[in-house]
Amino acid sequence: MEMWFALSVLALLMQTTRRSTEKRTAGNINSMAMTWLQQAMAIPFIVGTLFFAKFYWPGELSAHFWQLLAVYVVCSSVDLYCYFKAISIADISYVAPLMSLFAVGNLIGAYFVLGQKPTVLGAIGAALVMCGAYLINLAKRRQKLNVKGDQLALILILITVALRSYYSNIEVSMLRLSNPTSYNFYTSIMTIPFVLLLSSIIVRQRRGHYDKYWSTVRSGVTQHFWPLVLIGVTYTVNMLATYQAKIISPNAAYVGAVKSASVLPIVLIGIFLFKEKVVRTQWVGLFLIVLGLVALATN
Repeated sequence: MEMWFALSVLALLMQTTRRSTEKRTAGNINSMAMTWLQQAMAIPFIVGTLFFAKFYWPGELSAHFWQLLAVYVVCSSVDLYCYFKAISIADISYVAPLMSLFAVGNLIGAYFVLGQKPTVLGAIGAALVMCGAYLINLAKRRQKLNVKGDQLALILILITVALRSYYSNIEVSMLRLSNPTSYNFYTSIMTIPFVLLLSSIIVRQRRGHYDKYWSTVRSGVTQHFWPLVLIGVTYTVNMLATYQAKIISPNAAYVGAVKSASVLPIVLIGIFLFKEKVVRTQWVGLFLIVLGLVALATN
């Protein structure tokens, strides 16, 4: 087994665990708070990883690295907010399949940002993923369950797809200028303050909507401390495995394609733990997605 594929599978497993935990937690903690809490809880573990690899001090990194990082922080912050908002208002079995569109967006982004061309099999795989996501979306609309929430969740996920197709590829350039551990550290410590600043501005502008926001966050962290710790651990391992796989893989987008296979266990978790319903059309869509991901991972 290729090392990049093994690392991608490890990232997939960590991502599945993290997202199922996030779904439970996002229902009890404001989605805006979750955008920075996941990384804040991961910081102690991220700092611990710095002792196992070379650490790049700020002066050792080029100006180009910091310019790209600034763009990355803004894009990823908006991405995080949209994602947590989506899973807080819609069923995870609806959101998770839509997130497989990241595989398609990453392929397009890898071509325009990194100049990496997908193969014919890769293009077929991307088309299958899109068809599967469309079928799942169509089935959900026919069910007319939480339609308003699902429509908003769809818009939010499409925004994250567009953002991630760009910034997930520029991070490859930054990884080549540093290493996974240092990069993970800098992205986290820069993203958290930026998102906190945005949160503070939103809370002040919409006081009536966010009454007792900070006290609610403190209460939520106290009540769900250990699930948040699990999110921090799985986030750290997920990111490091993903970054290392991107460096050594033949196409950076393939890593995201493999990780998107987490859609199947996530939907199963939604069925068994959250009692969410999945109709026949959704299963057909899931089958097409998995088939497309197999094509993407093996091409």
